Amino acid sequence: MTGLRPARRLRVATAFVALAAAVATGAVAQGAPVQAAPAVEGDHLPSTYLAKPENPFSRFEIVSLGSFPIMLFYTGFAFDLERYVTNGFDYSYAPWPFKNEKSASLSDQERVTRISVALGASLIVGGIDAYIRAAKAKKDKRLREAAESASP
Repeated sequence: MTGLRPARRLRVATAFVALAAAVATGAVAQGAPVQAAPAVEGDHLPSTYLAKPENPFSRFEIVSLGSFPIMLFYTGFAFDLERYVTNGFDYSYAPWPFKNEKSASLSDQERVTRISVALGASLIVGGIDAYIRAAKAKKDKRLREAAESASP
């Protein structure tokens, strides 16, 4: 793509993005259309999956690890914005979208602080998810026990 003119590069890139979006949404079918099987109650999950209880620690781990990149982005932007404001709106301290090669670089201590804050925030997100799931499980258990005691 290096030999293409900028306008043509933009059209080719737009075509690739449109194609990727069409594939992701299912607008582009490969081969003949597939007929869905009729839904049967309880048939959508394998019985081995239904028999195993969910491990709360593994869910906490997955949610925490999944939220880390998002938290790192947001904390980085917040720290950049705070640094820009405290330095009197100096252009060399501009936040992420406005940085260039003349921008002030980060020290190692600032990088460690940003990663630590993002890690803590992702652990908080995982903890909140675990708390919500535990509260929901407790509520479901109470409702199940009440339904069992009410039936003859």
